[in-house]
Amino acid sequence: MRLDNILFRLGMASTIPGARQLVNHRHILVNGRIVDIPSYRCKPRDIITAGNEQKSRAELPKHLTLHPFQFKGLVNQIIDSNWVGLKINELLVVEYYSRQT
Repeated sequence: MRLDNILFRLGMASTIPGARQLVNHRHILVNGRIVDIPSYRCKPRDIITAGNEQKSRAELPKHLTLHPFQFKGLVNQIIDSNWVGLKINELLVVEYYSRQT
């Protein structure tokens, strides 16, 4: 649900670092407001717009919608962790990062 990842998934940037640069350079609006934080957590019903040219992608995740001619993307819902297809023990991740102080 990070803004830079959503821009990449929508096809608004060809790479995640490219998406981070778009956000850092203040080219992205979320709900009509400039957002310059790539780690911004998008919520359902957020409307993401860009002033730059977009590339269309053939297959979009179900939680995102792209309107290419309006330079706009929409977050439909929070992504389900089962959809990602990774088996991760979240408690081990929390335990690891809690020791990093």
